[in-house]
Amino acid sequence: MRIPLLPARLAFAFALALAIGTRSSVAAPVAEKVWVFATQQTLTIDIQLAGKTRADWAASTLAIMPVGDATPVTLPPSLATARSRVLPELGVTRLEWDAPAATLWSPTRPALYHLRLDLAAADGTRETLQRRIGFRTFVTQGGQFLLNGHPLFLRGLAINPPGRGITPELEQSRAFAEDYVRFMKRHHVNIIRIPDHPVWYDVCDELGMMVFGGNYAGNALGKEDAAVDEIDTKGPPKDRDAAARWYREAKFHPISHHPSLLIYALTNETPYEGPLGETWHAFLADQYARLRVWDPTRLFIANAGYGLGRTGDINDLHRYWGWYYSSPYTFLHLRNAPLLTQPDRIQPLTFTECVGNYGGPDGRVNLSPNHKNPISQQAWTGHAASTDQARLFHAHQSFVFRQATELFRRLRVQNPELAGVFPFTILFHDWHTIADFSEMRPRPVVNQMAASYAPLLLSWELYTTQVYAGSVLRPTVHLVNDADDFSDLKDARVHYELRDETESVHASGEFAVASLPYYATSQTTVALPLPATLRTGTYFLHGTVERGGRTLTENRLEVFIASPGFAQSGPSGPASLAILDPLGTTTAALRRLGISVTNVSDEAAVNSLAGGLILAEEAIPSLSQPTLAAVRRLAERGGRVLILRPSGASLAGLNQVLPVPVHLPDMDLDNPKYPPPARPSYQGMNINPERPDHPVFAGLDRTRLQSWSDATGWNESKPGMPAIYPVTATFVLQHKSDQARVATLANHSVGLEGLSLAEFFTGKGSLVLCGFDLVSRSGLDPVADRLLANLAGYVASPDGHEPYVMIDAPITWGDYGSERGILTGITSGLMLNSRPALTGSYASIRRVVHKDGHQFAGGPGGWNTRPGLQYVPYGRRPFGPYVHGGWSGTPRPENPKDPIGEGRFQCRIPPGRTLASHLVWNPAAVPLPVTLTANGTATTVTLAPDETRRIEVPLAPGALVVETTLRADRRVVLLETAFLAQPVSSAR
Repeated sequence: MRIPLLPARLAFAFALALAIGTRSSVAAPVAEKVWVFATQQTLTIDIQLAGKTRADWAASTLAIMPVGDATPVTLPPSLATARSRVLPELGVTRLEWDAPAATLWSPTRPALYHLRLDLAAADGTRETLQRRIGFRTFVTQGGQFLLNGHPLFLRGLAINPPGRGITPELEQSRAFAEDYVRFMKRHHVNIIRIPDHPVWYDVCDELGMMVFGGNYAGNALGKEDAAVDEIDTKGPPKDRDAAARWYREAKFHPISHHPSLLIYALTNETPYEGPLGETWHAFLADQYARLRVWDPTRLFIANAGYGLGRTGDINDLHRYWGWYYSSPYTFLHLRNAPLLTQPDRIQPLTFTECVGNYGGPDGRVNLSPNHKNPISQQAWTGHAASTDQARLFHAHQSFVFRQATELFRRLRVQNPELAGVFPFTILFHDWHTIADFSEMRPRPVVNQMAASYAPLLLSWELYTTQVYAGSVLRPTVHLVNDADDFSDLKDARVHYELRDETESVHASGEFAVASLPYYATSQTTVALPLPATLRTGTYFLHGTVERGGRTLTENRLEVFIASPGFAQSGPSGPASLAILDPLGTTTAALRRLGISVTNVSDEAAVNSLAGGLILAEEAIPSLSQPTLAAVRRLAERGGRVLILRPSGASLAGLNQVLPVPVHLPDMDLDNPKYPPPARPSYQGMNINPERPDHPVFAGLDRTRLQSWSDATGWNESKPGMPAIYPVTATFVLQHKSDQARVATLANHSVGLEGLSLAEFFTGKGSLVLCGFDLVSRSGLDPVADRLLANLAGYVASPDGHEPYVMIDAPITWGDYGSERGILTGITSGLMLNSRPALTGSYASIRRVVHKDGHQFAGGPGGWNTRPGLQYVPYGRRPFGPYVHGGWSGTPRPENPKDPIGEGRFQCRIPPGRTLASHLVWNPAAVPLPVTLTANGTATTVTLAPDETRRIEVPLAPGALVVETTLRADRRVVLLETAFLAQPVSSAR
């Protein structure tokens, strides 16, 4: 993620403030710059003499004094005792000593020393400089980080102050920095990424917080105002000598004495492919070779996020699996993925950005416009009511955090190069409105962070999280020993329990841990029989590691358990259903649910049917053309057909049966390629029920449609991935305009582009196309069983389902609960409009309207550097036809040169309504015409700048179904719609 740099004037002020240590000198200083590098083995001082000064090393002295309880050390005081050499390429004299027997700096004992340097020049000029330093060694070996000789896993966080919208006076104060860093350490974070501010570095030195710093920008030479598009089109600096000097003397010099600083970044997310990528690679390889010699006490990431370890010490990637593309389960590729490593190099693998999931102060996803956040919100919290959005967001943020961090740690047994993870996610509600740290209000993800980052980690591996009472859970308990004091775990016991929401225990067990060496992992699979008498509900697998009556660590995992009758308690149909099932597996699954089915096999049998028919999984490729035609005729004459999970081989026959054509994507959701392939994938999770009141969802809610139980017996020691996706046969409409003939019952994926379940209307009947993977989970997953039973009951039911949603109350556009599933994705062309909620210190920011209608606070950007700035849903805009462009999914008009967009929706209305009344706003600074059409009758008005007006369109007498079209400039915002019996003016 590219982070805007500090403004040039502020950066210059920081550079002045960051002069290392203190200096007392005469008008003509002896040294221009001094660098101090202290390790467990060596003390190195680089001195760049001022002008033509000649040093008198014999008259120059050095003293090192401990801070606090650090062990006193002594060195010969004269600098003439050092090993000395001139390094012309660096412009310095390098002085080296064997390091004294100092107390080493570490997170658990951040030992510091004051270094006093009295420099003498040959002409008698003297200068005294002081620095605070720490002795420590940080290297790589065998793909692992070693701190002072001990393996070390980096439990990081990438979004931290300063520079996050908190008032500068507060976030640059020592008290705030201390409170923040202590909070992070209490929650087991051991490294953070921060800008170059002296107070923060001093606090991290003192409190033992490791730091990832350096040049976190997409350029070099400090070009703070370089635009992102310039970074992607212009190459690196041509003068490599000047660049190396800039890194050493301007960027790294002010921070290089801090022992907390372990890793330098040379750039962030610079191009890595094609000719421009090769140019950047050559530049970074050259700079790394120079800088590694200059400062051997730290490790280098050459191109944070995009470098793939081609140069530098660390293979660092940015992967946001579970934010705006892919699934959180894609983190399982960390086990062994060629796309994530250099095959000929052994390096620590880090994700210094991952997780994402940006929420605003009110807990909902921050809908930053012209960005990937809105389409991500739809993928993970869907069209749930606004009142439920924050809860769902927090649950997903915590889930992705757990997946990323715990898998990085527990999969080390398979990939020992997994060395560190830094979620780039927002942990606090409040930023720009606070008076001190205590007012920031941690999000629920902080509790997950404390559990997932515990030095001694207990992590649950369980891919059957929806089961029946009376079954047996077989989770694997992973233990990861990353003790902060590098100690082994001995003579401990693991206790595990099944608890309900009242914390009552219903099943339990334990096992002993004789010994777990530091930095080792263990895996123990346990069997936990579930009482058959458990009632349906949410439970928790709760595990603790104890020793001597003391709890060392704990963690829990949510499990859904259903009573044996859960699946059969839904709507029931007649005694028997017809089914086309050459393989017989679907028939067997239905009969296990107590549903009687009669097999039919040919055209004549289908022609004789009058009611419901099921096309079993994998049935279509085996059916003849006449049989497929008979199935379509059955729907046209009033029957209802259920088509279960069509495969790619079914596409031709499927489109012969359906009244409008569909496409079956073949992209793998867990493809770790970067950038990702085109969406949607054929799998789907976090399914969004567009019509939650439909009979097929009786007894189910969206929480139960997130992921399902694996039916393959998979575990993390096996190749491949778990079969946990509820949908494995995603389908999409080939033509957006066909949405008018289709009721989307459930959808998923980025921007809800993938369809999970839909009803296609034709003639007097319909066909229900289901992409859910149901049959393989028969008898295992009660939610899959319940959905299959509900579908069968609906197909058999004589009660019809309307193609369109009934609207008998005003629609507040942008409020999903009010919209009631009318809009199901990009097919309508009505894109969600978001508007900044400007509060606190942001209240004076001017709202800016982009030519495409995006409304910004001052301008684009700031969604991560100003996390207190929240964008909220505020109407819909006619943006269509449009696509989710590129790998990020940012919305793009199909014809960007045409400023006019169009959107449409269909709905039912109660009898007696004669007017469609729409509240429309023009936020632009120019007049804009607006045309609203209801069933072909149009009303056109011109809205003045910043005018909000109610536009009424007459309805034909007796109209019960209305198709509404909004055609206008993309800046126009539709705020409300109501269908009325009389004009608003008459009602008054």
